[in-house]
Amino acid sequence: MSNSNIQVPCHAIRRPGLPYGEWAQPQPRPGDTPSRERETRVPRQAEGRSPAGRPGSRPATSVDVAKLAGVSRATVSHVLNGQVERFNTDTVERVRRAAAALGYVRSAAGRALALGRSDFIVVVVPNVTFIRLQDVVETLSVDIEKLGFTAVVHFSVPRPGGTGTDRLRHLLETLRPAGVLNLGGLTRADLEFVEQAGCPVLPPETPPFDVNKWLGFLQADHLRSRGYTQIAYAFLADERDDSYARARAASVAEFCAAEGMAPSVDIHVPIEPEGAQRALKTLLEVRRPPFGVACYNDKVALALLFAARRLGLAVPGDVGVIGLEGADVGQVVSPRLTTVRSDVPAAMRPFRYALAQAYGGPASPEDGPVLEKEAFAVLLGETT
Repeated sequence: MSNSNIQVPCHAIRRPGLPYGEWAQPQPRPGDTPSRERETRVPRQAEGRSPAGRPGSRPATSVDVAKLAGVSRATVSHVLNGQVERFNTDTVERVRRAAAALGYVRSAAGRALALGRSDFIVVVVPNVTFIRLQDVVETLSVDIEKLGFTAVVHFSVPRPGGTGTDRLRHLLETLRPAGVLNLGGLTRADLEFVEQAGCPVLPPETPPFDVNKWLGFLQADHLRSRGYTQIAYAFLADERDDSYARARAASVAEFCAAEGMAPSVDIHVPIEPEGAQRALKTLLEVRRPPFGVACYNDKVALALLFAARRLGLAVPGDVGVIGLEGADVGQVVSPRLTTVRSDVPAAMRPFRYALAQAYGGPASPEDGPVLEKEAFAVLLGETT
């Protein structure tokens, strides 16, 4: 991972007709320079009132703040956007007092126009089933908020005719985000558009190893170490074309080939009793027990676990089952589920590091640009 900073355009305003990323610096009026600012006292009666003098008659605007503070609208914009270096302390305080007295709330759209970007960072998530998605989003959101930004989660859902890219394009043009954090949801077309728009994509480099390939290897290697010489991969049966699952299944197949084992078999398991039993019966038609099953996630593993019981198969004697993601429910059933658990903060290390490097935030001592394989480990249960 490169340690070079990513330059993010800021303190700028977009001229009408210019594409995203072409900027011009707004200037205050000549009368707003620090040396010529005049002192204006904020009237006490203005506190808590709208400009019309009646609570709630209409929201205050930057023009109202400028009138009350005795400065120009450009000065209000500079001060409230944190660009205070060119103004004296009295001017800054007058603007802030006026804004507070009027209950002025800055427009996100106006701020994006003034700075050339908004305070949003878009987190792009692929169209997959992810049990611990909330943990991932919370971990990244905390880091994003510490840097003074707000996270917006965008699910990359493929649409006929490329409308998925159109949705992302509309989001970027509307929000003008400070950056895009890619968790694997950007297609090649998406990446080209984002780069042409001048919006930074984080992390800027590919990880040092394929996370999903590593997860498939961990599952297959564990099953082999427990004595299973036949291994299947269990997809979650739904309408999504899950890129995570395909990469893990391919890794299991590669492991079996490298170990001289029988080729792996893929099955698709719905999260409902009859469907899970049908999927397991399909596997029994081509493989005789004992065999191990590497599952897309813990939900799939639990569905197969109970399907095996209903079909009179012993777990782990006839069927070994290993899940993924370390869901709590898998640890309170009997037999307790063997799974692959991740340390979410550690697994998010490249993304957290990229955020800190791009936006000037302090990286934690343990954070670094490299995602270590030790962020993932097998949690031994009673199903293998």
